[in-house]
Amino acid sequence: MRARILPLVLLLAGCAGGKAVAPQDETLAQAMESGRQSVALDRLSVAESQYRLAGTRAVARDDAPAIGDAGYNLAVVQLAQDRPADALSTVAATRGALALRGHGGGDAELDLVQAAALHRLSRDAEAAPLAASAMASPDPATTEQAALLGGLIADARGDRATLAAAAARLAHTRPVPAKWQADEDELRARMVLATDPATARDLARHAADLRQGIVDYRGMARALTLAARAAGQAGDAQGAAALSLQAAQSMKAQGVKGRDVKGQGMQPVITGPDPFATPSGT
Repeated sequence: MRARILPLVLLLAGCAGGKAVAPQDETLAQAMESGRQSVALDRLSVAESQYRLAGTRAVARDDAPAIGDAGYNLAVVQLAQDRPADALSTVAATRGALALRGHGGGDAELDLVQAAALHRLSRDAEAAPLAASAMASPDPATTEQAALLGGLIADARGDRATLAAAAARLAHTRPVPAKWQADEDELRARMVLATDPATARDLARHAADLRQGIVDYRGMARALTLAARAAGQAGDAQGAAALSLQAAQSMKAQGVKGRDVKGQGMQPVITGPDPFATPSGT
């Protein structure tokens, strides 16, 4: 979540030395914290309602930074629910509210979520410059995610130069967090897919394993689909079919729509049995 989200802290009347502590809007802070906790538990509809509450409170407070935080988090949650058009509307409204209050400059985090929403809608020509802009953020987590997104957009557009630049941006000195290693492995896999599909398959499988461990199932499914493409190009038709089916089943369980991954081969037909489907006639 966004680095500048207001922390939930105890409201103290004072502290050692007699210095007063500025009062905090506990309703706003609690709504933001409840939203964060709901996201952690994958209760996205609850998180959405909490971020709306926080945003409404921030507007009542006329607090531009809090408006930005709530708007960003609301858009992220809408994107996580596969509603990119709603996320775009939220970003636009948040930018308008910030501009009204004299905060109309660049915002790397809003650029990032807007680029991600546009990518989901296959509007990559619009998404690319926003992802590039987000890479200028001083926050390492934002620049990392922007580099991954920029690479995915470049791959979808067939822009090898930008893909190579994004992959180079994600070259890490190990050890690094699992998320960062997964990002690097996935872009490296996309870079070598045409020339060394066996290596691409192994890199994509490793990225999928790492994303599973950090509970990034959407990213895991994307990596599994990439591994399926690589396996097919390496001549392993059976492995490609199995990986494609695994990705498809994960996507279906998440409620992910095919448009989410246009140009990345993530629209396989689901033919395997679903052990958790509701029996017919019940």
